[in-house]
Amino acid sequence: MVTFYKPKVKTITQKAFEVECVDLDLQGRGVAKKDNKTWFIYNLIPGEKARVVPVAVKDKIGEAKVTKYIYKSDNRAKSQCPLEESCGGCPLAYIKENDLLAYKVKGLYQLLKKSGVALNETPSFVVNSNALNYRRACRLAIRIDHGKVTVGFREGKSQKLVSLTTCKVLSERINVAIPKVVELLNKLQGKRNLGHLEFIDSDGALGIFLRVTENLSDADLEIIGSFGKENSYVISVGIPYKHEIDSSEQIKEILLTDKEDALFINASDCKIICKPTAFVQVNKEVNKDLIKLVLDAVKPHPGMKVLDLFCGLGNFTLPLAKEGAEVLGIDIVSSMIKDAQKNAELNDLHNAKFAVADLEDEFEKQQWAKVKYDAVVLDPGRMGAKRAALFVSKLKIPKIVMISCNPLAASRDIRELIKSGYKITAWGALDMFPRTSHIELMTVFSL
Repeated sequence: MVTFYKPKVKTITQKAFEVECVDLDLQGRGVAKKDNKTWFIYNLIPGEKARVVPVAVKDKIGEAKVTKYIYKSDNRAKSQCPLEESCGGCPLAYIKENDLLAYKVKGLYQLLKKSGVALNETPSFVVNSNALNYRRACRLAIRIDHGKVTVGFREGKSQKLVSLTTCKVLSERINVAIPKVVELLNKLQGKRNLGHLEFIDSDGALGIFLRVTENLSDADLEIIGSFGKENSYVISVGIPYKHEIDSSEQIKEILLTDKEDALFINASDCKIICKPTAFVQVNKEVNKDLIKLVLDAVKPHPGMKVLDLFCGLGNFTLPLAKEGAEVLGIDIVSSMIKDAQKNAELNDLHNAKFAVADLEDEFEKQQWAKVKYDAVVLDPGRMGAKRAALFVSKLKIPKIVMISCNPLAASRDIRELIKSGYKITAWGALDMFPRTSHIELMTVFSL
């Protein structure tokens, strides 16, 4: 989720004071003005008045928290979950979904404008999402309390676990599995060695990954494997070990069920087989729209050469190749790239190729980086695509499609492209994680 600044926390001696919320920022925080300072306050929406206390101050900006409401707006969303005030799974559930999305889109525009990026105030597209049962993948923390295993999300800005057996934002199949898995974990001899739990509700089977801090006994592994087979789940366990050369801690993923190909996602009619630990776009329906938007922007066709940077398992690479373009996907994790190439072969897409490269390090001398391309797709992680954007701008690739989960990093990369002569031809937002401050920014450029 986007963070605009990280104020150095000081010892706060200021007393509580009253504020009136006048706006929401891109993170969904209430904005208030007081004593020549701008205050950002969670759990406060426009029109509301409250007593607040400072929690962090830096120059003319500060964060505060509500201690007492003086006036609460009727425009608050009705509570749909008893845990929403403490659980970090959907921290902005108190804001109506349409209102929150509108503020996030406005925040994107203001951020880009403030960064010196010229673009139309009205986005070319806005993709919304159902706020319930939309998550097909999640990570849950594990806690042992009086010898009993509980799982859940962390509290907002805290390591404290909010125990749950069901969650309204998770898919139905994950919700059915959670209590079964908790019952399983309580049977293990090594339950105190449990780290965290991951689910992926694929278009095939349900995938489960269990991270452990120390090796489990053969008996425990047998129990987990049998559970997976009985429920037709694909289960793997992450076992820690020391690297032979530098002694750094590594994780070895051990598959305990024999149906690895039962775990897959569909990307524009392309079948992508994955592991329980695979990164997939969490929101299945929004991802469908995202792929379509990328295809519409690139307009792939036979004879066209497309570069897909930060490609992952080929979420865009394979659909682009399916339309006839010659596509090369690049990412840093060699095992993932190997799986992506297997999936290209599985889908009979011989025009989709993959290569390993660290796009935040020196990659420009690799052979693929010396080829001319007609279009490039970039979908970097939270750090953005600083080096890759500079590389692309020097190549003068005619069309660029950039997807970003961190608009602040994206604004930096966008400025670099504009300085190199690119113009924004379309931009928009995708609400990949409703009820949170997260927003996906997609920008299309041409020379």
